[in-house]
Amino acid sequence: MASHSGRPSLGDVTSDLARRWANQRLSAVQSYGRILADYGSGRSTGSAAVGAMARLAAEEAVRYPADAIGLATQYAAALAERAGATLDVAPSRGAAPIQDLELSGPLGQAAAGEFYLKNPHDRAASLSFLPARFVGSGGETGPAVTFEPADFVLPPGQEQLVKVSVALDPDLVLTGRSYAANVAVSGFDDMVLRIRLTVLEPA
Repeated sequence: MASHSGRPSLGDVTSDLARRWANQRLSAVQSYGRILADYGSGRSTGSAAVGAMARLAAEEAVRYPADAIGLATQYAAALAERAGATLDVAPSRGAAPIQDLELSGPLGQAAAGEFYLKNPHDRAASLSFLPARFVGSGGETGPAVTFEPADFVLPPGQEQLVKVSVALDPDLVLTGRSYAANVAVSGFDDMVLRIRLTVLEPA
């Protein structure tokens, strides 16, 4: 219900934020359900299911604080508006907690891409990458992810271009399939690089 001033009431704002929070968490619950269903039907092994759940839990651990901060900021902005003021929120100086990278390439060759990694802190960071195995509809598979540079020191406020490649070995991946892997960034412990890999027809 809107207030007499035409602005949403605080109750409306609170209800809207609660619904959005529930919808965000629902997607995670559905993902857990799919993992269990694949295991129960025999489409994945026990180790594949455990690995997929562990990766999803790690991703959610990163996503929860970011979501909470975003919703709290919007609530504070609504309170400020109710008071007749405007809240200017400075962007976070932290590294993006989840960064997506889409890769694709023909079977038998390589999929390649690149992204920039920025150090938002006031001290240098020693960084390296710790990739998990790719997961597809058939469970885990083993193409290796290569980073260039693989490890480096990033001065405060600076950016580094990182190149990523995955060899699309026909013994490990199938044409037309999609795979996903999460990569921890050692040195930025709150960051996850999420790689989505699509295998195309051979060239």
